[in-house]
Amino acid sequence: MRRIVRSEAICLRVQDYHESSKLVTFFTLERGKVSCLAKGARRLRSKFGAALDLFAQSRIIYYSHETRTLFTLSDAELVRSSSSLALLPERFLAAEQMAEFVLRVIQPSDPSPQLYQLLLNYLSTLESLQYPVCSLQSSGSANLQSAICNLQSPAPQPLTPDPFPALVCSFLLKAASFLGFRPELRRCLICRRPIESQRPAFFDPGRGGIICPRCAGENPSGARLDSASLDTLSFLLYTPASEIASLLPSLSPNPHSLVPNPHSPLPLLDLVLGFLGHHFDPLVLNSFRWHAGLERNL
Repeated sequence: MRRIVRSEAICLRVQDYHESSKLVTFFTLERGKVSCLAKGARRLRSKFGAALDLFAQSRIIYYSHETRTLFTLSDAELVRSSSSLALLPERFLAAEQMAEFVLRVIQPSDPSPQLYQLLLNYLSTLESLQYPVCSLQSSGSANLQSAICNLQSPAPQPLTPDPFPALVCSFLLKAASFLGFRPELRRCLICRRPIESQRPAFFDPGRGGIICPRCAGENPSGARLDSASLDTLSFLLYTPASEIASLLPSLSPNPHSLVPNPHSPLPLLDLVLGFLGHHFDPLVLNSFRWHAGLERNL
């Protein structure tokens, strides 16, 4: 049975189709992931205009059918453009990683209003964030703020550090939480006691949280985190994107602040991806590792 559906949506993927059309994948507020055929969208005078641009927020109208997975897009009205994200490669990369994670974990007809609003908030924050936002300092001790500036690059860099992986890491932690996989960062998973400050703990990605040194024993599993790294993870999980962005301009970078311990140099973003890999299909994360490798080769 064919029927007309109206929904608010974020454009996650756009592909050319034949000579004049496009295949568009939306993340809709009411119906989760929806794939649509936009006929004539490649023509110069297309009625869709910028509503089908990547990361754009639009109000769409499409024809659904119970026996089909590809629907016909009837109309799209632009609500908010995100075209400025493409002006800076690092910012576009961060937005693409967030969108691609949603694209792969959200299923058709499986709405997630919290995740929808989360993605909107983080795309908006990325647009408002100017670059470069960190200034180099000749000295200073490692702290929570310096950790956020170097979430993806454990090696020293001659230029100002890239702050955008901080927002990607924060988005992934919150998105996993909304999907039912919130990591436990405040209490030991085994004894349930609060994690003591100024003492290292162990993050077990399979169990989904922190284990205190007492319960970890002599042969602990997972990555060893010092108190600063654990504070950083908690900060990124529980702090709104706008507040994280407001701190970034004043952060002082420390290229070693993301290393949980000197014997296992694991950046926090890799630690988060390892956690997600235990609870989602590992293939979801392939693009993140490819982009990280590409970024280091630029």
